Amino acid sequence: MLLGRVKPLVLCLPSEMIAPVRAWIRALYLTEEAFGFPVEWRPWVNGERMLFPSTTSHVCITPHANGHLAASYRSLPGADAALACNSFSLEIFWGQFRALFSGDLSSAVELSRLAAEPSSVLISELSHFDVDQLADALKSAELKALCLVHLSEEYALNREELRVKMEKLLPQLADVFVPEEGEVLDF
Repeated sequence: MLLGRVKPLVLCLPSEMIAPVRAWIRALYLTEEAFGFPVEWRPWVNGERMLFPSTTSHVCITPHANGHLAASYRSLPGADAALACNSFSLEIFWGQFRALFSGDLSSAVELSRLAAEPSSVLISELSHFDVDQLADALKSAELKALCLVHLSEEYALNREELRVKMEKLLPQLADVFVPEEGEVLDF
């Protein structure tokens, strides 16, 4: 709920998506001015840090380009080769807490460079590659926790089996989470 909000709302997304989202707002017969608070549109730029002030410390988010959209969209019949197909993984710092969010990836190998530095948690999709590929990409990663989301149907049906397998493949992890929808996790 944004009722009563007066401080600006910062929306970050790939640059080519800003105009369509703003057009969608207008197509719903809404205006940004009628929201009652300013909206700041920020495009993700590969490797460029964005700072978001908070009451205790700043949150710093750095987008890292990945190949998911370029690989998946461009393989579709009728795909428009002129589209940018920008997709990103995110690196998020808040004080000493470092979280990685994979987003959708074209391969697990894309996580290797993100996970090269110690992290509090990696929230990774497991729909576009298999568990062995993920474990191979993370074998030398210093992660405290791994949270697996956006699971393929095979993995979604066997969550506990998946968790146990990841713990065996990556014994250096303190925790492996395979949350149910709506579950709240405390890292």
